[in-house]
Formats: sequence, C-alpha cells, structure tokens
Amino acid sequence: MAFADSKEADVRLTGNPAPLTEQDVRDLMPWIRQISEGGMRRLSAELALQNLGAVQKFERSSSRLTVWLIALTAALVLLTIVIAWYTVQLTRHTLRTDPSRSFSTGTDLPYW
Repeated sequence: MAFADSKEADVRLTGNPAPLTEQDVRDLMPWIRQISEGGMRRLSAELALQNLGAVQKFERSSSRLTVWLIALTAALVLLTIVIAWYTVQLTRHTLRTDPSRSFSTGTDLPYW
C-alpha cells in the first residue's frame, strides 16, 4: 500500500500498532524526512527488529552449513586414511611377492 502523503505515512507509523512488512518499509522510504519524531522512532525500532530477525536466520543457516562442512571434512579425513592404509598394504604385498623389487632406489622405475 503506497502512501499518498507524509501524513498518511505518519499515521501508519504512529496510529497502527501492527508490525511493518517489508513492503510497508519500502513504501515509507520516500517520506522518511517528513514523518514525525515518533514515527521515526517506530520505524527505527521496526527496522532493528527486522535486522535482528535476519541475523538470527543467517546464524541458523550458518550453523547448518558448519555441521555439513564438519561432516564432509571428517569423511575426507577418513577416506584419506583408508587410501593411505591401502597404499601401504599394496606396497607390502608387492615387496612380499617380489623381494627383488626395490622402491627405495628408484632404479627399476621407468623414466618419463
């Protein structure tokens, strides 16, 4: 609901105790310099409450993301440990089946 003049905007702020919607705040912006001190206080309080709500919503979202990132990090660490263990097992198996093969000198590895 757009306001026709600053008096109508001021009446919405001082006379109507219903919480302001985002659209109400947008409609009030053109009249910001012409509303009364009481209207300005109400508008500032409403904006502060909306900012607080936005921060709380962001915090909940951030907390969920943090949990997902911790789970992903744990899965990657576990996968890295499994791959390292598997590599050690393959190396031991190779050395057991062919003891003449030496990985420490690098002489039997192809040169690329």
